[in-house]
Amino acid sequence: MKNLSFALPVSGALYDGSMDLLKNCGLSVSRSNNRVYTATIPNLLGLDVMFQRQSDIPSRLDSNVADIGIVGLDSFYESKIDNGTSLVLIDDLGFGKSDLVLAVPDAWLDVKNLVDLADLSFKMRDQGRDLRIATKYPRLVSRFLNNNSIYYFDIVDASGGIEVAPYIGYADMICDITATGNTLRQNRLKIVENGTVFSSQAALVGNIQSLAKSSNFLTIKPLIEKIEAYMNAKKYIRVTVNLSLEDLGLSSPEDLPAVIGSNHILHGLKGPSFSYVLTTEPGTWISLELIILNDQLLSCIEELRNLGGVSITSSNLSMLFYKDSIGYSKLLEAISLLGDEE
Repeated sequence: MKNLSFALPVSGALYDGSMDLLKNCGLSVSRSNNRVYTATIPNLLGLDVMFQRQSDIPSRLDSNVADIGIVGLDSFYESKIDNGTSLVLIDDLGFGKSDLVLAVPDAWLDVKNLVDLADLSFKMRDQGRDLRIATKYPRLVSRFLNNNSIYYFDIVDASGGIEVAPYIGYADMICDITATGNTLRQNRLKIVENGTVFSSQAALVGNIQSLAKSSNFLTIKPLIEKIEAYMNAKKYIRVTVNLSLEDLGLSSPEDLPAVIGSNHILHGLKGPSFSYVLTTEPGTWISLELIILNDQLLSCIEELRNLGGVSITSSNLSMLFYKDSIGYSKLLEAISLLGDEE
């Protein structure tokens, strides 16, 4: 049986993020050294890893060279075939966040927003030329500008160090990826208001046609499940507390819903669970365990203190599996629809 091919970025922040993510999911990549462009995941049989430039990964998927991959959404939507069978399975892996933005020279005092940019494009057209925009993302940029009623522009293909383009004369402005905007500011460029063309992050993508035909198709299920469960767990935290039933004025744990059932914070993800505490202290003690959102932690602790809670502890979750995997269900549905079309 032919193994599935998993394309990962060969270098940079997306490489580091991918390696960390897979390691945290118990799917560490085994690579002999950084000069070798193939690897394996020992805990996931039936899958081979290949390292590629992240800008090449969408085309590797479209051409069936790779079955699945991790790539920035900006590169994916810029490069993928419009009517191809590549699909985003998990759209946010928690790293690689950046924005594709329009930026103009600081000296353009009259250009602050998209309306100003549209006016400038009309004026330049009247003067006999179009606005020149240097970018590595011609499809995303053209679509965004047209959707914002800017039609008179020329895309100038650029790669590497395009911030200098307006100052050496081969473009009037640029559109590029930025995480903080610092590089743009250092090169005397300003981001146009409402000029964010695309917000990107790392995503798990797959070619549904090649996956559907693979004899090793089921290999992808644990990959999707574990990544999804790890991402789910990052949103929540486990809280435990010891409570005295007598202090709560209760005679039995069955009466707990009357005390905490209406409190949405103490209800947690699916309601708290309890167990009896073996203690030499007088009365009946129980331990409650809740799964709550991270940003509810301090509010939850305060509520538990008000109930007389003691020994309140918190711990991070490693993985949180829901009843169904959203990503895997999405893949199965897409395969089903593809089969209907064929």
